[in-house]
Amino acid sequence: MKKERGITLIALVITIIVLLILAGVSIAMLTGENGILTQAQNASKQTEVGAEKEAISLAYIGATANKEGNGAVTDTDMDDQFGLNGTKADAEGTSPIIVTFDESNRQYMIDENGNITGPLEAPEETPEPEAGGSIATMDYGVIEIKWLLGDTNYVSETPNAPTIKEDLPEGTTMELVRYENGNWVSGTDYNYVAGSGTEDNRESRWANAKVTIDGVESYFVWIPRYAYRIIYFSSQDTKDAYLTNGDTSGIIGYSDSRGIVDVNGRKVNGVASTTSLNVGDYFRVHPTFTSDINNGGWKEELSGIWVGKYETAKSNATSSSSGSGTTIKVQPGVISWRNETIGNMYTNAKAYATNLNSHMLKNSEWGAVAYLTESKYGRNGEEVTTNDNYNYITADAGISANPEQSSTGNETGIYDLSGGAYEYVPAYYNGSGSLSNGSSFASQNGPSTEYATAYTGTSSSTSTAYKPGDATYETSGWHGANAYFVNSDYPFFSRGGSGSDSSTNPGVFYFSGNNGSADGDHSFRMCLAVK
Repeated sequence: MKKERGITLIALVITIIVLLILAGVSIAMLTGENGILTQAQNASKQTEVGAEKEAISLAYIGATANKEGNGAVTDTDMDDQFGLNGTKADAEGTSPIIVTFDESNRQYMIDENGNITGPLEAPEETPEPEAGGSIATMDYGVIEIKWLLGDTNYVSETPNAPTIKEDLPEGTTMELVRYENGNWVSGTDYNYVAGSGTEDNRESRWANAKVTIDGVESYFVWIPRYAYRIIYFSSQDTKDAYLTNGDTSGIIGYSDSRGIVDVNGRKVNGVASTTSLNVGDYFRVHPTFTSDINNGGWKEELSGIWVGKYETAKSNATSSSSGSGTTIKVQPGVISWRNETIGNMYTNAKAYATNLNSHMLKNSEWGAVAYLTESKYGRNGEEVTTNDNYNYITADAGISANPEQSSTGNETGIYDLSGGAYEYVPAYYNGSGSLSNGSSFASQNGPSTEYATAYTGTSSSTSTAYKPGDATYETSGWHGANAYFVNSDYPFFSRGGSGSDSSTNPGVFYFSGNNGSADGDHSFRMCLAVK
């Protein structure tokens, strides 16, 4: 008799397991991150992207040829070429131009030299967060930065190149300079290098420019357009853990495009939320570079600003004399301009170079400098050393001797941000109280302008007074700096603190109110909005 032979249960199970494994492997080979189908899709996408970039390049070449060297290529020129070539795409904006393809909805940027960047990650509108959040303390925070392309809200891997204006009146010039062997010479030497961990970063070299008006030289530093967010931690230890090994367990909240929110994304009571653009991970475009005048913006979008490298001085000031007259220079080793009302400072700053949109540094612009200084592209969280020169000499008499007093810890940064003289900024409480010392820009219930910012409350933590990016409520008391908001008695903001009086706890995040009078310990800083 023949024995019946069949498959055992164990063998059946093993066979099924092997088949499942083989099926899983096959599916993974097809659909995994490196699978055949995924690779095919990626290859198809790359082909499409290559074709789109080629279409942009051909359109730009054609537009350039039609210009015959007369002016820059415009979005209209690009649209004309797209029409001739049968390319379904639209161009908008200037320097850079943003191109959007109809079918793929992919976007690219093309600069004035024809360089193409993209596809771009489009910003999104931030959803309204729920109420009910709270943050126990905002004393420990990290400011994170994303660079933005041109005057757009698209993220870039590198900061915008500095804008230099060449078509200036006779007697006025502007040029990029670098520090070499103790002197400023023509040329470029900038690289906005990121620090790491918790160590002071002194490798970042910010762009510098020299403006010469009727033989008088002044120096400015480039602050490129960026988006930011602030991450708050429960302690210094948890902050350090995040910076050294990425530990997020100590995060207690954020200040970003949602407003001030707790770790769960609920807005903190009393502080305004926002529906501003979300530039990836809720990064907020810093208002300084936007047309949001109410929050300290300019009258149009900016690719960056030029900030006075030192506190302002009179054109004939020296290390032993504050000088006379009303013309300006921005140089190291001279006595800063003081004993002037905030209103007169405002007027003189605007008159310095109207063709460069010169003006008195605003509160939001101070904030833009402070945040970049605190970020990994500045001092990486290290406190800026105070200029404690009791004679109010800019850069404490020498930039080479005291680089730790700058925003970069080297000669390329901005000086006198901590100490020196208090610095008035054209920002004020527009409620009750006397505004006579700032009548050139301030008025009761007055609106904000591109040159001055009105605050409608006397407590920075409330929705009526909170303004993102101005380095008041968001960073109040950081590095031990004093923080006193404006009110009806002291309606005008001053920044930085006094180096001659350590009891004021000066610092980049210092702010206080003042009556705007012509004080012997108050100066101001210049800013240029060059287009």
